[in-house]
Amino acid sequence: MNKELLERYIVGETNESENNLVQSWLEQDPANRAEYLKVKNVFLSYLYAMNKELLERYMVGETNEAERTIVEEWLEKDANNREAYLQMKKLWDSLPKPLEVPEVDVDKAWMNFKIVRDRRASELTGIPTMKTNVIQWNWWAAASILLVCMVGFYVFDRSQREEMHLVSQEAVLRDSLPDGSTVTLNRNTELAYASTWSNKNRNVKLKKGEVFFQVKKDKKHPFVIETGNSKITVLGTSFNVRRIPKATEVIVATGLVKVAYADKEIFLRPDQMLTIRDADTATVQKKPVQDKFYKYYVDSKFNFVNTPLKDVAELLTRAYDYKVIIDDPSLQQIPYTAEFERNSLTEILKVMAKSLDLKVEVQGKEIHLTNNQKR
Repeated sequence: MNKELLERYIVGETNESENNLVQSWLEQDPANRAEYLKVKNVFLSYLYAMNKELLERYMVGETNEAERTIVEEWLEKDANNREAYLQMKKLWDSLPKPLEVPEVDVDKAWMNFKIVRDRRASELTGIPTMKTNVIQWNWWAAASILLVCMVGFYVFDRSQREEMHLVSQEAVLRDSLPDGSTVTLNRNTELAYASTWSNKNRNVKLKKGEVFFQVKKDKKHPFVIETGNSKITVLGTSFNVRRIPKATEVIVATGLVKVAYADKEIFLRPDQMLTIRDADTATVQKKPVQDKFYKYYVDSKFNFVNTPLKDVAELLTRAYDYKVIIDDPSLQQIPYTAEFERNSLTEILKVMAKSLDLKVEVQGKEIHLTNNQKR
């Protein structure tokens, strides 16, 4: 059996015929399964690296499923491994448990206070609060003094809330999470995380909309996003998650991302995307990313390279408050190449109309594109 095929099977990158081939091979002979487990152990060890730190996290129950599999297979592999683990655990259990006194992290507490403050301001006024991470030093000095007075209020306020929310309305929102990870929320997006957030519990929920995550690397504590019927786990990477009607779409920009759904797991690498439908987890679409314009709201620009016009229209519909409709079917697949800063929709349509000889008609909240030569 081809080793490369087994590795792709382990991370869920095989197609249906390859799945059947591997499963048939596993059932033929117990020796085949033993070989598979050996390859799996080596391959997953390459991804997650067996070390003292991993064993310590296993002892205190902080490993994920893949890491538990690595440790448990390592323990079963050799009696010496188990003996070493038991000695290590015995020493660990004998250590005095330190009294946990919470420390006030000024930067993190101020950041979370801003979330509470801006959230309340948005709720009271109905106007989304625009945020920025560029803060002058003199402001930080004043904020640090103010924070001494505000920490008590912030702790009390958090204790009354089950979840903290980041909500964008009609504007893109950029912000940071308490662990230092950064998030960019597209319009009309809601992201939530537990009020008990800590570096040991980096879990968030995407309730609606679209977010580009840039996750701070932390091998000890995976970052987990829950949305729909899916759970996305990373250690440190950047990727885009979008909730579309009754489905979740994941696109990886950098690093390795694990997507778990139903009883399956799939690993995604850079420039790969996955679509999972809530009602049909058996039908999962994994494919390469053809275009990079999914980051339009992060980079504030559109970059089309031989992009079918129907996809251009769909993206403009997502980005603005107008539905862009192509009335002429013959225009749907016309390739379009252009780069725009995220200017007004009117300016973009003017350039498109001139370069493709299109007629643009505005009807209420709809914009219709037709072939000008047919008029």
